[in-house]
Amino acid sequence: MPITTGGMSGRTLFATRFAARDFTLLLFALCTAALHAQTITFKIVNGQTGRPVANVCVSAADGWWQNSLGPVFIRTDKNGVAQLRLTHKDNEVGISYNLKLYCGPTGAINPVLKYEDTLKPYTTGYYPSCAHPQNMPDARWKALDPVSTKEVLQNGFVSMNMCGKVTALPHPGEVVLFVRPRTFSEKVHDWQNSDAFPF
Repeated sequence: MPITTGGMSGRTLFATRFAARDFTLLLFALCTAALHAQTITFKIVNGQTGRPVANVCVSAADGWWQNSLGPVFIRTDKNGVAQLRLTHKDNEVGISYNLKLYCGPTGAINPVLKYEDTLKPYTTGYYPSCAHPQNMPDARWKALDPVSTKEVLQNGFVSMNMCGKVTALPHPGEVVLFVRPRTFSEKVHDWQNSDAFPF
C-alpha cells in the first residue's frame, strides 16, 4: 500500500526529502566555503572626476605582512579594480609575486591572504588618498585607519573624499578608495629623490 502525505505518493515524498537534504548539504558547503575563501574587491576612484583609476598599487597592510619584504600590493586593472581573497586556513594562503606589476617586490596577482580582523587600505604616494587633507604633512604616505574586515565583507566600505564632491554607496565585500593625482610639486619631489635625478 503506497504511503501518501498531503496527496504525495511515497516515491514523491522520498524524492522531495532527498532533494531537501541535498539542498541543505549544498547550502552548508557553500557557507563553509564562504568562511574559508572570501573576496574583497578594491575600487580606486579619482575623487575629483569620479573616474576609475587604473594601474594603482593598493594594499590592506594591517596584519598582512606576509614576510620581511612588507605588505602585499595588488594592481588595479583598467576599470580601477583589484581583488584579493581571504582564508582562515594556513594551507590555502598563496601569493604569486610579479615584478612586472611595478608595485615593488611584493606586487602580487590575486593573492590569497590569511584572514585578519582588520584591514588598513593603502595606496602608494603616486596616487594619494583623498581621505586626508592635501596640506597635512606626509598625507600622501598615510594609510587609512583600520577597518573591520567583517564590516567590509558584510556591508562594504567607502573612504572619505576631501578632493571633491564625488560619492559612492558601499556594497558588501567592496572597498572604494578615493585618490587624487600628484601635484606638480609632489612630482618634482619624487623626481629629485629618484635614481634619474639630476638627468
